[in-house]
Amino acid sequence: MRREILRMERVTVTEQGRKLLNNFNFQMFEGEVMGLVPLDSYGLQELTDCLQDNRPLLYGRVYIREKLVNTYAGHTRRRNRVYTISKAENLIESLQGADNVFLIRKGYKGFWINDRLIRRQLQILLEKVGIQIDPGRKVKELRILEKDVIGIVKAAVAKADVVILRDPGSSLWPEDKKRLEKVIRYYAGQGLSFIYISTKPEELNQFCDRVSVMSHGRIIKVLEKEEIASSLEQHYFFPYRLLETTKTEVEDRGEKVFRCEAMNYRSIRDMTFDVDRGEGLLIHDYDNFDWQDFIDVLSGEKPESGSLWWKGKEIDKERRKVGVILENPTETMLYPEMSYEDNLCLCLEHNVERLWMSRKKRRSIAREVAGREITGKVKELSLEEKYDLVYQRILLQKPEIVFCFFPYRNVDVKIQRFIEKFLKRYLSKGIAVVMITMDLMDGVSVADRILLFGKNGSRLIFDREEFERIAFGKEEK
Repeated sequence: MRREILRMERVTVTEQGRKLLNNFNFQMFEGEVMGLVPLDSYGLQELTDCLQDNRPLLYGRVYIREKLVNTYAGHTRRRNRVYTISKAENLIESLQGADNVFLIRKGYKGFWINDRLIRRQLQILLEKVGIQIDPGRKVKELRILEKDVIGIVKAAVAKADVVILRDPGSSLWPEDKKRLEKVIRYYAGQGLSFIYISTKPEELNQFCDRVSVMSHGRIIKVLEKEEIASSLEQHYFFPYRLLETTKTEVEDRGEKVFRCEAMNYRSIRDMTFDVDRGEGLLIHDYDNFDWQDFIDVLSGEKPESGSLWWKGKEIDKERRKVGVILENPTETMLYPEMSYEDNLCLCLEHNVERLWMSRKKRRSIAREVAGREITGKVKELSLEEKYDLVYQRILLQKPEIVFCFFPYRNVDVKIQRFIEKFLKRYLSKGIAVVMITMDLMDGVSVADRILLFGKNGSRLIFDREEFERIAFGKEEK
């Protein structure tokens, strides 16, 4: 009979009124490699926090090795023996691998350190899994695979209950994936359990015994080994499948206010799309674009090739006609020590004569926008007031198009509704709105079209009604 290693019962975690884990149920067994597929970004970090640090719960219970370690009725500050291995894994880069494995761990009480002995001990452990790594090399000198292996060995030496692997295969060559699989299988055979987080069906099928599919903070399906490849492709990754087999060309339609044409800049490759006047366009990326690169181009960086234009003109000459709302705008777009009126008027100097020489003018504008007198510094405002300030400031800029980067990420339901209301207000005034999202379903209700970018320049464009039929299973394919 398999021994249960981890069970989470109806776990609910909230932040600012938003449910990040929502009635989350999860179970795995000793020596199992359980895949976890996040269809969106909701609750993934909170799940890790619950398992490692016993984050406070609104409701539910967490058991490790059949022992209750966390409950809504009260939690302990004691860390569980759960280790995370990711690109930000907490190995100390300046120390050698042997030091990280044997010395930098909870419970180590040694005083005299025998370097030769701990290096030899690590060498023996690495030989068991068929990996050759110089145990005396510093971590910063190791390849990605070698760091992953050192992290797993460290967890095993520390007698971990669960090891969380966050998308390790994304940075590995195929031959290194096979080596990593061998290491994981060896330690799984020794009773160590793994949660393998990935959105790549081929990796999940290669590494995992079962797969749990996670959406909007809850587990919606558990797939057995024989179901992994077919079910993920058919039911959960239809955009991946369509992008591989279909390419939709940009249509010549409407009055164009913006066009990105065959643009290349750093991580952005062959990006082409256009936006009509007053259109809502949702963009979701499967090609790992770094959207900061696109923001840099909007801000004035010159593309390596291709171009951006607004209504047939080079964007450099009309940059104020393009509004940009960054992710987490209350932190990234406001000056907390400045007043409401000064923050609001930052983009108005070109429209209002002698604006910064007349506080009376600025206060008058602020009073008209807010509908009341707002005194004090921005840091004293409520969260909703800060969001209102950001979105009002963009409106005063009088743009023809507004780019919103991850507008719904890490906000509660109240703020989500506020954002949606304001974006629809932009659209009603004939302002085009482009939303770049982490969760494919975010912003669909505002969008007229949905644009998916895939590998090798592939793209798909849907009207909203067509997308909803496919995404929600209302039409058989």
